[in-house]
Amino acid sequence: MSRRLHVGGFRRTARIVKTLNFFIHRALLPAEAIVGQNITLEHYALGIVMHPNVTIGENCRIFHHVTIAGEVVIDAPERVVIGDRVTIGVNAVILPRPYRGLTIGDDAVIGAGAVVTGDVPPRAIVVGVPGRVVRIRSEEEIRQ
Repeated sequence: MSRRLHVGGFRRTARIVKTLNFFIHRALLPAEAIVGQNITLEHYALGIVMHPNVTIGENCRIFHHVTIAGEVVIDAPERVVIGDRVTIGVNAVILPRPYRGLTIGDDAVIGAGAVVTGDVPPRAIVVGVPGRVVRIRSEEEIRQ
């Protein structure tokens, strides 16, 4: 909702919605972030923190206490781009290196507690600290 208000020129109202969301759910979801259709923020978006230079694709699922950060100024060309149908597990951290962007490919799965600091290929399953690709899912697995 805050994104629609922000784009529509109602920036003050967008900030109020963002602030209310923070106080109710302890989630920091900036109006400047670009979010696709049908995104699911599990467990009421509890504790999710997101940098304004984030783009999230469609049909993504993000669990609670996820951090999607960036060490860039707002509106810098470097962005964290999360593809379509990506799942990010509980307590995962997406943290690009300073002044760089990061891309997570379509249909990727980021495991609970993983720390991702580099690009993730499409259909990859990433786990651990630091995050490592453990395998690439097949097209048949994704369709199921």
